[in-house]
Amino acid sequence: MRNATNANRRIVRALGDRRGFTLVEVLVASMILVVALLTLASMFPVGYKQIADAGRMTMAVSGARHILEDVGDVPFANISNLNGVDTASNTGVIAGLTGTESAIARRWRYMLAGTGNGFSFSAAETTAWGTAQPFGARAVVAVANTSATLRQVTVTVTVPSTPPTTVTLSTMIVRMF
Repeated sequence: MRNATNANRRIVRALGDRRGFTLVEVLVASMILVVALLTLASMFPVGYKQIADAGRMTMAVSGARHILEDVGDVPFANISNLNGVDTASNTGVIAGLTGTESAIARRWRYMLAGTGNGFSFSAAETTAWGTAQPFGARAVVAVANTSATLRQVTVTVTVPSTPPTTVTLSTMIVRMF
């Protein structure tokens, strides 16, 4: 019996010596956990905004690069005709363009902003250009006649957002012969 009492005391003592957490300690630990979780949760909207901004920036850069590649297809003597092209308006420089320059400027409008604002596209144009995913962007082309054999072409693409996302790319085109 004595052995049973000693064994029982050991069990009771082992459990009796363990101390639990007080209510204050549990509340403090809970508050620390809540603050940490709220801090982590507040990062998600910031991350989402940065991802959306990066997507708009990618679309703007892609549009500007496409426009600069198209300018390379224009005969050197006619590149200056593209100076002042603004895809937001069907009047002004775009209205005065003819031939290759007109078709290219209309395709830029179709690619960036689609129909509207005085722009409409024929079935032949939309078939030739394929299905676009316009994103409401605006492109402005500036051509500087640096010399008789050199043109600097600058494209500024603006994507609507708050604040607007603007990308400016520039290239030099040289007439070799």
